[in-house]
Amino acid sequence: MHHARPRWLAARRSTTAPGRRNKKRISRSTGRHLRRPGCARPSGVRHTRQGRPSREGRRAVPSPLDPPPPRSPDTRRCRRRASLPGSPMYKTTTLATALALAMAMHAQAHARTTSTPAVAVASLQGSHADTGSINGVVTDAGRGGYLAGAEVRIPGLDVVAVTGSDGRFALQRVPAGRHELRVSYVGRPDRTHVVDVVAGQASSAQIDVSASRGATDLDAVVVRAQPIAESEYAALQAQRASTSLVNVVAADSIGRFPDQNVAAALSRLPGIAVERDQGQERYVNLRGAPARWTTIAFDGVNVISPAGRTARLDTIPSSIASQVVARKAVTAAMPSETLAGNIDIITRSPFDYEGLKIGADVGIGYNDLGGGRQYNWGGFLSNKFADDRFGVLVSASKYSRDMVTDNFESDPEVAAEDQEPGGDGRVWFDAHQNKLYRLTRENESVSGRLEFRPNDDHHFFLSSIHTEFSDHELRNAIEFDFDANAVRTSDTRPQAVAQRTGYADVRTGNTPWQGTVYGVEMDSTQNINDSVQSIFTTTLGGDQNLGDWRASWRLNYTEAEQKSGPSFNSTWVSPSERTLRPTVDYDFSNRSLHRVTLYDTIRNPDGSFSKGNLKRSLDSHDYNFVSLVTNSGRAVTDSYSSRLDLFRETDLLGRPTEVQFGVQYDDRTKENNQTRYAITAAQLTAMGIAHPAMADFASDKPYQGALPLGYSFRYHDEDRARALLDGLRSQGAGGFDDGVVMDNWYNVQERIGAVYGMATSHFDWGNVVAGVRGEYTRNESSANAEDDSGYRRITVKESGVEFFPSVHVNWDLNDEMKLRFSANTGAARPDYTDLRPNFSISDDEQEIDGGNPYADTEKSMGLDAYFEWYMRPQGFFSAGVYYKKLRDVLFDVELPRFGNDDLDVPGFDRSQYSYFTLANGGDGHIRGLELAYSQGFSPLADRLDLPLWVGDFGVTANVTFNDSEATTPDGRKVSLPGASDLIYNTSLYYEAHGLSARLSWQYRTEWIDGIGDGDVMGDAYWDDVGRLDFSMRYAFNDNVEMYLDANNLLNEPGIRYQGIRQRTTEFERFGKRFMVGVRMNF
Repeated sequence: MHHARPRWLAARRSTTAPGRRNKKRISRSTGRHLRRPGCARPSGVRHTRQGRPSREGRRAVPSPLDPPPPRSPDTRRCRRRASLPGSPMYKTTTLATALALAMAMHAQAHARTTSTPAVAVASLQGSHADTGSINGVVTDAGRGGYLAGAEVRIPGLDVVAVTGSDGRFALQRVPAGRHELRVSYVGRPDRTHVVDVVAGQASSAQIDVSASRGATDLDAVVVRAQPIAESEYAALQAQRASTSLVNVVAADSIGRFPDQNVAAALSRLPGIAVERDQGQERYVNLRGAPARWTTIAFDGVNVISPAGRTARLDTIPSSIASQVVARKAVTAAMPSETLAGNIDIITRSPFDYEGLKIGADVGIGYNDLGGGRQYNWGGFLSNKFADDRFGVLVSASKYSRDMVTDNFESDPEVAAEDQEPGGDGRVWFDAHQNKLYRLTRENESVSGRLEFRPNDDHHFFLSSIHTEFSDHELRNAIEFDFDANAVRTSDTRPQAVAQRTGYADVRTGNTPWQGTVYGVEMDSTQNINDSVQSIFTTTLGGDQNLGDWRASWRLNYTEAEQKSGPSFNSTWVSPSERTLRPTVDYDFSNRSLHRVTLYDTIRNPDGSFSKGNLKRSLDSHDYNFVSLVTNSGRAVTDSYSSRLDLFRETDLLGRPTEVQFGVQYDDRTKENNQTRYAITAAQLTAMGIAHPAMADFASDKPYQGALPLGYSFRYHDEDRARALLDGLRSQGAGGFDDGVVMDNWYNVQERIGAVYGMATSHFDWGNVVAGVRGEYTRNESSANAEDDSGYRRITVKESGVEFFPSVHVNWDLNDEMKLRFSANTGAARPDYTDLRPNFSISDDEQEIDGGNPYADTEKSMGLDAYFEWYMRPQGFFSAGVYYKKLRDVLFDVELPRFGNDDLDVPGFDRSQYSYFTLANGGDGHIRGLELAYSQGFSPLADRLDLPLWVGDFGVTANVTFNDSEATTPDGRKVSLPGASDLIYNTSLYYEAHGLSARLSWQYRTEWIDGIGDGDVMGDAYWDDVGRLDFSMRYAFNDNVEMYLDANNLLNEPGIRYQGIRQRTTEFERFGKRFMVGVRMNF
């Protein structure tokens, strides 16, 4: 598992080439010949102070890189590393040089707005007789803090370190002698610092790094801040320094976008699309994969979402993160429970800051649909004590919004009532429903972190995070049930003809898109629903330097909870007499607006029906009482995790290599409980209690939506509704439904033991990361099976061992360009709700319906090839292709037989019963192409001599082309749910004079939401959707800024359809959202 490496960890080897092992290495910045320490200067060449050959032949100014008098070991090393023309290394170098020269014009441009990092070398300790180590810190004088993610290397040696969040780094096994440290960071010029490494004992070796021996610690160029560009640089630097394929959202990037949760922030990265609920981002589809194939982690520790294995990211506010890392290709050190990738949420540390740090954010706004309010507040406090050995950080946030959602749904079917020629190819809508939502949604978070660093060799921490998403929903649903009591059109008896309602009857002139249905049954539900999704995770961890070995350990407890209720659910139905029901003209020809017009229903003398007066409103007397129900539920996942990772620097096959071993154990248990209390009309009648009416809890609040309904209605009042329910319960009405308790209870236990080995071997052209992970999994699932005789407890145990090899190649073409190759494997285990053996058994029908504790894991083998270009002085371009071979993809299916005797009882062999469940299908694939580009216009303005204001603009863009396919258990080829063929994001930004503004557009094409039965109706899709957002910031000074965020400016709807785009099954619109506020940092 990847995790933030502490500052004392030994340097990993180079991921960006310091040069090539040819006879002459040319600096891109000066054109001078560079030499490895101890190598003789090319014959006949003298250098001036600037490093250029001296034409006058005067004595060159000594370079700080001049080594001590050469010794024979150094000379042998130079000869051994020389490359000859025709050798593979020489060819690689020639290719890299050609690419570099082709980009020379771009590389010679200089950034106008950079802040130079400063290097402060803290100490050096010898670890071997002829080597030492360097510990240091990289600071950013321009911003007054540490520079995280910077690469610190020694040119000429295959050694590089990446600074942690506290700016610290460690270089180990450095040969004795004088070396130049070079600090690289995207968007900034390189910084160098000279240090002498003296061989000696680890306990006594000391290095003098005073200003007289090299550059001063805090040399800097102070310029005005560019928060958008700087946040992009931070994200790109973290991506560049990674040894595997990742994309990153930096903390400032999250703040610079109008995003309130992690899913929304991730949606702007290449290859990532989101699925929304009520217009708000909830799930992510990573490179065309279903949402259930992506896992989430906090600081490298995987956690289970309250919804199960499907990572629900709207529970996590973006304010809690300092960085969000999307890992697209897993290594052996990471849990292999993903097919798509892992979302790692990196939280803040008190050692990210030099001392006392306070941040605060307060905002207020509104939603234009319904005029609901929204507000946001948050902040954190961080400080260090006891000579910076202890650190404490606490944070909290809350985001609340009142919302209204316009919604209609129409249900398609191939109608059995349609017996006319061609009826089996016509799709009718048997029902139309308006769902009118009034919502209050809130995201809250509280976190704390305590760290203790007694010295550079030991680091301990205790971190605790609580996040919560609550959804308070008032919903009025009004449904027109067109096929209720409808007769077959082939029945020609006079009595049947007289009773025809017009549903699915082409002989009346009706079509699937337009027509009239007489005496339509109306069903109404008026509900109050409350749900809370929360994650509480606590981690105790440490990182220790134990001489030649280093150790990292984590102990974690996580509780993921999903609570619902107590709800209020009322059900009402129109009278059975048709003349007391409305006649409905329907017009579904407009896919964005399904219209209904209501009339009174008249029975003609011959028994047929006709339209009466226009009916403009629905009143209490239009419905009869059916039931009042209150539900409560709680699903809790308790997870205990322990992990130990060991690291050691060594040589493997003659190459410097970091070997890594680890073990991990996860113990997870999910249990679900649900209760229901129901009051029915029959119970009230038996007790002599008058039936309630809708008017008893109706509200006079006017309609808040914008969707034309064709009729008026009354909202329900929450307080009056709950008072009605409580009053009836106090009279003894109703009772608990024991069947709901038995049907919904389950307990699933999962035990995973893992061991892995991994090696990272370093070359002058990059590195190779290879390893294998083995995991033993044991599941024990318990639930209640129901048959004609009642309930009985069923427990199923399954176990297995799987191995997951992976290899990652990071090839540095030059200082700017990088190639990445990856071959990896993974698995996605069935969700806990799928593993429950809650079977419903019908011996009469010889059918079994329920979960599938026997389901296999879904498996994949992935290949990735990416090119990345980190342009200088600023800019980024990448292009990559990916392919995943899939096996055992899960689908909902009807299996011809159950297949075992676990459910057999005397007299009944149930092994041959039909089985409706979730089951593994055949093979499949995902493949695609990703392109990403970001560029500030400053270099372009300088090169083309354009007005200065042009350089204040910039652009970021990415596009993903995706193709997927999987074989269903019945042999059909379908696209994977959640996979769009095209995804793209683009943003135009402006930064100058303290003002930062960004206009962003997101788009994805349609994607499958549900797999159909292969009939004429087809599969269910969410239609393509775009989203336009705008954000603006104005900084009064370094400490205070104002901001404006505007979301969904084009008021884009969400549309779901079945088979063809014209056949809309759901339409919803959410309105625009606006927020203004103030951010402060001290």
